[in-house]
Amino acid sequence: MRIKELSTRHFVKSEDLNHHGTLYAGRGVEWMVESGLIAACDAVQSTDIVCLRINSLLFRKPVPKGQLVRYTSRIVYAGKTSLVAYVKVMNSLSDEYIVDGYFTYVYVKDNRAVPHGIVLEPKTDEERKLYEEAKRIATGV
Repeated sequence: MRIKELSTRHFVKSEDLNHHGTLYAGRGVEWMVESGLIAACDAVQSTDIVCLRINSLLFRKPVPKGQLVRYTSRIVYAGKTSLVAYVKVMNSLSDEYIVDGYFTYVYVKDNRAVPHGIVLEPKTDEERKLYEEAKRIATGV
């Protein structure tokens, strides 16, 4: 399977803000999980996916009300039943980098992990780098 990039966008509204008047981190992470989930569902052509793990995140820029943010996600590693998505968040208008991270999802049937049959083929240096980092996260090696 070729690594495919998907993109979603969100407009930051008043109800998305924290007490500093910027995007509440929890809402931003919720959107990241959703973006990674969309990539995982697209990869297996099913909605039988659950989020297993959120890996470390470091927010680089605050996001004020009225900003349009872009969540770009792609599956960068496939285990037997798991998929690791890399999600990068950018300001849609200025292309400023906000945050990125890796999210692990599991393909399930009847609440049990099942093999998905996906094999990834990283082609570019960037894809290989993301694959190796996701593999380290997924396997602990």
